[in-house]
Amino acid sequence: MSRKTARQYTALELKVKKVYPIAKMAATKLKEYNSVYLSFKKESERKAYIKKIEKDLFAEYENEIRTMTVSQGRILIKLIDRETGQSSYEIIKEFKGGFSAFLWQSVARIFGHNLKSEYDAANEDSMIEYIVWQIDQGLI
Repeated sequence: MSRKTARQYTALELKVKKVYPIAKMAATKLKEYNSVYLSFKKESERKAYIKKIEKDLFAEYENEIRTMTVSQGRILIKLIDRETGQSSYEIIKEFKGGFSAFLWQSVARIFGHNLKSEYDAANEDSMIEYIVWQIDQGLI
C-alpha cells in the first residue's frame, strides 16, 4: 500500500468512526419512532409527534451535525441507508411528506450531498464496509 493510499484509508477510517455511531443511533431511534408514529390514529397527533421528535433531535445532535465535514456528511447519509434500509430522502418523505423531502434534498445538493444516496457494500462502499466490520468486531 502506498503512503497516499494509507493516508486516504486512515482518513476514511477516522470519518467512519465518527459517524457510524450516529447512523446506528438513527436506525434505533427510527424503529422506536416509527412504532409510536404508526400507533397514532389522527394525522394531527402524528404531526405533533414529528415536531417533538425534530425538536429533540435538533437539541441533541445539531452541533455535531453542523460541525461535520462534507465527506463525513456523505458517509453518514450512506451509513443511515445501510443501517435502516432506507435512504435519508425516503425517511424524510415518510415522516414529513414529499415537499419537505424535496426541500431538504435541495439544501443537501447545495452542500454537495444527495439524500437519495444508497449504500453499496459490494462495490463503491466496500472500504467503508470493511471499516464498519472492523468496528463491529472490536478491532478498531
